[in-house]
Amino acid sequence: MDRKEALRELLYHRRRQIDPTEIGWPPKSGRGRRTQGLSQAQVAQLLYKTERWYAQLERGEMRSPSPQMLDKVAEVLRMEPHERTTLYLYALGYEPPTPSDPKAGTMVGEAWELAVHTVAGHPASISDLAWNVLACNDEFVRMFPRPPGEEPALPERNLMRWMLLTPEARERHLVGWEQHWAPFVAAQLRAALAAYPDNPDLQELDREADQDPVAGPIYRQHSVAHVHPDGDTRPMRHFGRGAPQLGKVTVCAAEPYSSPGARLHILLFEPGT
Repeated sequence: MDRKEALRELLYHRRRQIDPTEIGWPPKSGRGRRTQGLSQAQVAQLLYKTERWYAQLERGEMRSPSPQMLDKVAEVLRMEPHERTTLYLYALGYEPPTPSDPKAGTMVGEAWELAVHTVAGHPASISDLAWNVLACNDEFVRMFPRPPGEEPALPERNLMRWMLLTPEARERHLVGWEQHWAPFVAAQLRAALAAYPDNPDLQELDREADQDPVAGPIYRQHSVAHVHPDGDTRPMRHFGRGAPQLGKVTVCAAEPYSSPGARLHILLFEPGT
C-alpha cells in the first residue's frame, strides 16, 4: 500500500463531504469550474495555515506532522473516531495516543455488557478505566467472600479499591496479598493515573492508597512496573463453589476497541494448593 496515496484519498474524500455553506462561505456563483465540498484553500483557512502547507499535508509530503495538528485536521474535516485513527496511521504510522471521545474508557456499548453475561463457566467482568464494574456475570459475583446465608453480591463496585484497600481481600480472598497481588495491583493504579491524570475516580484512589497504612508503603514503592494483568497467574481463594477453595487464577485481559481504557477480564480458576 502507498501510504501517501491513501492519505491523499482520505483527506480528499472528507473535504468533498462538507458543504462550504454550512461553515459560512457564500454559495458559489458566476462562471468557472464548480468543485464539490471544501477546497484546499478553505481547509487551510479553517486550520489557520497556508494553502501550500495543507496541500503538502494532503499529498503526504509533510514529514511527521504534529499530533495536535492532525487532531485539528480531523476536527475541521468532521472525522469519525475510526477516520481519525486512520489519519494517524497514514500520516505517522501509529494510532492516536488519546481517543477523540471524552467518554472513552468510562462506558461500553450494550453488546459488550451482553457478551460478559453470556460467558459461562468462568468469572467475567468489564470495568471502566478506573476499575468501576460496568457489567459482570454470575460466576464473577459468586467468587467473592460473603457472610453465611447472604446472597452473592459484589462487595465493592470499584475492583481496585477492593483489591488494594479492603482487609477482606487482603486476608481472605487474595492469597499472598503482600507478595503476589499488592505490588502489581498498585503498579497498575500508578500507570492508569499517569495515563488519565484528570480522572476523578483515579485521583481519589490515589489519595486513598497513599494514605492507607497497609497499602501506602507498597503503593509508594515504584520499583515494580506493571500495566495490565493479562496472562498473570496468582493464588486466590474462591468462595463460589460451596466451601472456600484454594487455588490459582489466571487472568485473561483485553480492551474494547470502541472504548479504549475499559477492561475486560475473564478469570480461569484452577483448584489446588
